[in-house]
Amino acid sequence: MSNWHPTNPVERRFMAVHDDWMIFATHSHARLMYWQTSEADRRMLDTYFQRQDRLSSAVLRLYTGFVDADLYAAALADEIVAWYEDRKATSQAGGVTADWVPPVRGRDEAATPYLLRITGSLMRHHPDVFPELVLILEPGRISKPDALERWLDTLLGYTERDAWQAARLRFVLTGTDAEALAGLRKRRPQQVMLLQGRYGTETLPRELVVESGQRGPQGDFLRLFVELNEVLERGDVARLERLRAEALTVTQQQRWFDQSVTVHLLVGAAWLKWNEPAQALAAYEQATQAAHQAIDAAHPAARKLAVNSLFGEASAYWMQGNHRHAAERYERAASFAEADRDGVLAVEAWRMVGECMNQMRRQEDALAANFRALDFGAWIDPALRANSNVQHVAQQALTRVGTFHRRRGELTHRLRILYGENWTETIKPLPPEAVTAQIMADMPDTSGPPGGTA
Repeated sequence: MSNWHPTNPVERRFMAVHDDWMIFATHSHARLMYWQTSEADRRMLDTYFQRQDRLSSAVLRLYTGFVDADLYAAALADEIVAWYEDRKATSQAGGVTADWVPPVRGRDEAATPYLLRITGSLMRHHPDVFPELVLILEPGRISKPDALERWLDTLLGYTERDAWQAARLRFVLTGTDAEALAGLRKRRPQQVMLLQGRYGTETLPRELVVESGQRGPQGDFLRLFVELNEVLERGDVARLERLRAEALTVTQQQRWFDQSVTVHLLVGAAWLKWNEPAQALAAYEQATQAAHQAIDAAHPAARKLAVNSLFGEASAYWMQGNHRHAAERYERAASFAEADRDGVLAVEAWRMVGECMNQMRRQEDALAANFRALDFGAWIDPALRANSNVQHVAQQALTRVGTFHRRRGELTHRLRILYGENWTETIKPLPPEAVTAQIMADMPDTSGPPGGTA
């Protein structure tokens, strides 16, 4: 990147991240870097790691969660082997002979030494591809930080026994806690580096607005929208209401009904975050009204915005314990999703109707909602169903319908339609966060220039 010159706020931050990476990469003794950042700046690290992962085989991101030392080390070894196997075809197509055979773990071999035998064997077999190797450890939420720290100490101890590998193998762990690994850093000051990245990601939207050069109503709205997002983090109620009023003045004057929806949605999210469901409900109801105006104006994203607004209303009712009204809002959302032929949102709406019915102990109605959701699962591309919210609904339905339930045959018929005869092997529980990610990815992007076609 020596000949590359950043030209905007995103690129300047990206370059700052790269400069910090190079501090670690060129450090003669450091084997482990703890990269501490703010929560906002972690997004910049994630973007940088994605680029490294695409451009360099010598940087591996490992996502295994940490439970205990032996399980973690063994799972990391398995993840590295799986990563290699997954890339074999691509490597061979690129002219690389991908014929590495992982060493077999000995019967009495501890997991951590075996992990290092895996990395050493891989680098020795492919010295041109892996002249060095950086393992980025991303275990997610760490429930046992002391146990992880002890394992990292053990890992570094084993690593230094092999001078050849010690000179080529490095580890990176990220986090927001400035005190993490404090004991390990004190015990191994040469091998463990603390890098405190400060990239100012939280001010990035404001800088982008300034550098966009947009003037007039569009520029005013973008500035106000950025400020509204900032208020969400700070909890300033008076400023929230002032900025909402100013932003809505612009959107209403310009007849940007879609952007009126986004303003109300943002305000509703703020009230939910501050545990004020009544105020959140009022904001979401206004979002729904604006979505109807967008529908009347034939805005292409209007129905999806209506779904999102009704989901917001339902969330506020759910927080208040009013599951009947929440179910009604989810059913209305389903009708808009169906009109838009959006399988993902229709499935999610009916899934949540089922959750509401379950809370009200109306099990037959909950099962009926699951069946409706599975029907709309057929609208989702077959290749995408395994990574969609249909998985979650299928698991719920199977839980409610035992082997001898009167609707068991009806359920298995639907599952065969969705997944084929081998549906029992195809269906796996989908984590809730993956469901949420799928829903959010399917929502309309209203971050561009305001107005659309409305």
